[in-house]
Amino acid sequence: MRILLLPIAIACMSCGPKPVTYAEARAIVNRRCLECHAEKPTNRAFPVAPQGVRLDTASEMKQYAERIEVTASVDYSMPLANMTAMTEDERKLLRRWVDEGAKVP
Repeated sequence: MRILLLPIAIACMSCGPKPVTYAEARAIVNRRCLECHAEKPTNRAFPVAPQGVRLDTASEMKQYAERIEVTASVDYSMPLANMTAMTEDERKLLRRWVDEGAKVP
């Protein structure tokens, strides 16, 4: 019986995590980034999006994907002072989304 299960177990070990969807990445950006990085920021400290980086649309997220990865997942400079309380899991998910090609609809 174990011999029959071994190929299945080996096959499942190579499956890895499912790809991160745009919807998952979008939800994090909506919660943690849009307060400042929007056409009309809601954070009073930023009347316009810092450095012109807006993340309102899928195409803008795609355009700034590498920057999102570096600032949120590599050097942790965003969110600024982590004012929106981005979690480590959210940072990892955004990094995977970018590493997987930052696919958008």
